[in-house]
Amino acid sequence: MTTSLATLKFITQKRPTQIPAVQVRRNKLVNKLHEQIQLITAKKDGHTFAPLHFRSLRDRDTGEIKRIELPKRIRPWFFTNDNGKVCLQIKYGSKVIDISGKSKPTIELANADELIKTLELIKTATLAGELDQLLESAGMKLRDGFTK
Repeated sequence: MTTSLATLKFITQKRPTQIPAVQVRRNKLVNKLHEQIQLITAKKDGHTFAPLHFRSLRDRDTGEIKRIELPKRIRPWFFTNDNGKVCLQIKYGSKVIDISGKSKPTIELANADELIKTLELIKTATLAGELDQLLESAGMKLRDGFTK
């Protein structure tokens, strides 16, 4: 070995084949929070934010399946109430999750500038595992909606 490689620490470790369900839920929420941050930033700058995603469509003439890129529709989680204050609701899938635990799922902010800070704070809390219990219950509610 050369001297530059001798400084590295080599170990025997297998790569995990599955990601734990808790981590999948965290990643899903963090990705959606990131999209909301990008949406707010784009609106502040006067731009539109529309990331692209692939969709498979069957051609009517040939019957061939083609994959095309379409803009992904992102619904904002924030709105302005009657008092002129900005309100934010955190969603997991289509369900609004109650972060406070007091049946008050909406976060009231003084202005739009606090939106990004609040979303970043929630993103940090999610990565730290503080919302794992809420994400578990929200995932169960969503799953129950699919079974009949």
